[in-house]
Amino acid sequence: MLPASVLRQLYVQGSLRNGPDGAEFKLRNMLAPATIVDLRISVDDAAVPKDKIEVVTSSGRYPAAQLEQQGYKFSVRDEVTVVLKGLTLGSGPHKIEIKARTREWGELSFDVTDVPR
Repeated sequence: MLPASVLRQLYVQGSLRNGPDGAEFKLRNMLAPATIVDLRISVDDAAVPKDKIEVVTSSGRYPAAQLEQQGYKFSVRDEVTVVLKGLTLGSGPHKIEIKARTREWGELSFDVTDVPR
């Protein structure tokens, strides 16, 4: 398993915002290719239901619930937006915990703190 200190580099600091569909943030892969087959997010220690998580890429939108069947190839230099549908964040810092299962690296887990812009 890769250390959380390395995985935090995936998070685009300052990308947290309230968008039209809900809270969202960006992940940019500058580490290694990985196929994501499960994604779980918690905000301020509250789990976001899987049916409310969506990964938006240049090629389309991937509901987190579908990742297990089809996976998402997160290549180096790819940037995705993770949308937490229906969630609106107040001002101030928020702790985001990201857990992913990948085919290549197994379970990955890290957390970040960011403030909505």
